[in-house]
Amino acid sequence: MAQPGEKPLNFVSSIPANGATNVSRSIGTITLVFDKNVVDDSVWEDNKTQIDFWAGSTRLEKRINYNVVRSTATAKRRNIYIKPIGLLKANTKYTIRIGPKLTSKAGQSLGKSVIITFTTGRRGVVPTPIEE
Repeated sequence: MAQPGEKPLNFVSSIPANGATNVSRSIGTITLVFDKNVVDDSVWEDNKTQIDFWAGSTRLEKRINYNVVRSTATAKRRNIYIKPIGLLKANTKYTIRIGPKLTSKAGQSLGKSVIITFTTGRRGVVPTPIEE
């Protein structure tokens, strides 16, 4: 049986899911889920620097376009949250890069970059008038 810190850190999933389309421009939170505690005080300051966010080919700036945050709830210690500031652009492919140095409380690193992409939907659609 593996001892604490021996099993590698793994990315589990994201909300929205990788490859999602028609994501709401007003999404308030993007959730990144891992299989270990990645928000402990001992690793948090370094871990939040491992998250990058792009709109198309433009790298977005932290604290201007988005924030990387955590929850202090024990049940959510495996989650990192990206909070966009304002609406996302319509019909735009967004990319999140999680760097290989993201580390668990137990000291295990991700070891490789993880890329998540999703695409936002169109602007508000004007309904087509029904002809009688």
